[in-house]
Amino acid sequence: MNYYNYEDYNICICEAPTYSFNSADNKYYDKVISIETTDFNKCIEIEINKVESTKTILLVVPYYTPIGSCVVVNTNGLFLMLDSVICILNLETLEISKQEELNTMGTMFEAHSYEADYILYGEMEIYRISSDLEVVWQFSARDIFVRYQGEEPAFEMKQDRICLIDFLDNYYEIDYDGNVLLDKPIAPHY
Repeated sequence: MNYYNYEDYNICICEAPTYSFNSADNKYYDKVISIETTDFNKCIEIEINKVESTKTILLVVPYYTPIGSCVVVNTNGLFLMLDSVICILNLETLEISKQEELNTMGTMFEAHSYEADYILYGEMEIYRISSDLEVVWQFSARDIFVRYQGEEPAFEMKQDRICLIDFLDNYYEIDYDGNVLLDKPIAPHY
């Protein structure tokens, strides 16, 4: 379970059991939203508490959605990175207020806030997404952003740059405008 606080809201997000539309065996939800229409999906439960009111939403999402790192709380509601689908969930109306799909080459791992935008870390690409869900820039490398060996993280956001290491141990630094600052192989770990 992941917990988030924003103004008067306390939000809990966790994986939910499979949901079968039109089945009497389903748990009750105040709202069910289907983002994914294939059979290869998973479910996320979002419990939203505000003062004396609790609402529970079920999202049917792409199977590879990283539940532990797919949410960023912002002034518009919840930014959700549901693998290649990005959207804003309005906390007052419990509706998806905006939704876009990225043309990703691999699985998406983490969503982070940066100023008014979002930085998305994926297997093959790094994205900067504006608050209105437009792609500001994207960056990809020679191989996947997953470490084969070594202790350093494959993805790290620093104050003025993003540091990346791919599977072939190539090291990259990009700034928050998407410009490559450094691109070099690192010493092998033997």
